[in-house]
Amino acid sequence: MATADEIQQVLPELWVWQAYETAAKCDLSSTLLRVEGRLLLIDPIRLQPDALAELASLGTPELIILTNANHARAAAWFKERFGIPIAADAEATADLEVAPDQILQEGAILPGGVQVLRLPGAVAGEIALHSPNGVLCIGDALIHLEPLGFSLLPDKYCADPKRLRDSLRKLLPHPVRVLTFAHGVPIVERAQARLAALLA
Repeated sequence: MATADEIQQVLPELWVWQAYETAAKCDLSSTLLRVEGRLLLIDPIRLQPDALAELASLGTPELIILTNANHARAAAWFKERFGIPIAADAEATADLEVAPDQILQEGAILPGGVQVLRLPGAVAGEIALHSPNGVLCIGDALIHLEPLGFSLLPDKYCADPKRLRDSLRKLLPHPVRVLTFAHGVPIVERAQARLAALLA
């Protein structure tokens, strides 16, 4: 299982970590988001002990959020360590390797005012998360990996590529300062403009 050696602080309220997963043949990325003093874990992969201790020193996360049916990752591991629930979209539950404690609905407001945005057409149960401070966390619908760079999820991985493109447009009205991904490094410069250009 992919395990990261360190966590990196991107912004005062945002940390990420990633590691290569041999089975998936790509990098897996995870996010810790702090909004209004509330901590959320998004698509977490395992951490080495020193990195886990660093994460724990930031406070206790309230919720683990899985952005689609393929992202169980180390959710059960983190749940056991922190004693916190796992949340996912209803359409993700059938294929997840872990049972969520909470089912997320379109428009649901999570701790810190983070909003759930469903993105049908990608992987089952695909969601994005938008925070009041302009962080937009993406599951698989958009990726930021070489050699493709910042791009849409390739059609071969989509349940319905056209539907995904249509559903991604709901992201455009939301102010975006930073983009994070389940696969790839965050975009911290011109995030709004780059998102608009990609979805044009």
